[in-house]
Amino acid sequence: METVDLMIVLCATFAISMITLMSGFGIGTVLTPTFALFFDVKTAIFLVALVHIFNNFLKFSLFARHVNQSIFLRFGLLSLMGAIAGSLLQGKVDPSLLKVFLGLFLVTIGILEFTPQRTWKFPQQFDVVGGFLSGLMGGLIGNQGAIRSAYLLNYDLSKEAFIATATAISIVIDLSRIPIYVIQQSAMLEGATLELLLVIGVAFAGTLVGKQVLKKVSLEQFRLMIAIMLIIVGIGFLFPI
Repeated sequence: METVDLMIVLCATFAISMITLMSGFGIGTVLTPTFALFFDVKTAIFLVALVHIFNNFLKFSLFARHVNQSIFLRFGLLSLMGAIAGSLLQGKVDPSLLKVFLGLFLVTIGILEFTPQRTWKFPQQFDVVGGFLSGLMGGLIGNQGAIRSAYLLNYDLSKEAFIATATAISIVIDLSRIPIYVIQQSAMLEGATLELLLVIGVAFAGTLVGKQVLKKVSLEQFRLMIAIMLIIVGIGFLFPI
């Protein structure tokens, strides 16, 4: 990766990891298309998954005591099943199809943030659907958090409990999908090890900064910023220059 390209990725990683600490989702959603500007889609998903899990371990260490164990056990098991299915399917899907699907997904999620329907909540009895789909998205295209966050908003959780529970579930998904990626795509790490370590370090820095500003910045403003980023990047995938 060229120096300028690496700087773009590092700057994006820092900003995204800081913002998404508070939103409960987004680091995989936004970093995946960012990486895909410089790698093929499958490699981008694999590399971002590694960044994702290490950053999740850091977030979990910061908020572990706030985890809602009941939600974690119920939602996490369903997510695990979906992640395994999605990871196996991801290895067999044409990258160009993944790119189109990812673009549609990003644009849809971004637009929904600006509609009144974003306040609508999924019935809790549909957790089985949300848990499985969250894992499936994570395994298939590396984007699991949006669906998970939508479902977790159904519960009366504090900001800290929301972050901790979402992170714990995300780790379950990561631990299930990454071994499959490694088996299928381990050769893709060659030549990208240094960049990967730098991105993980910068993601850590962004997360730590995000923790400091958690109580000072409006979550609504950050969600809208993420939505704009999702729409722009998604359109870029659907209509490449």
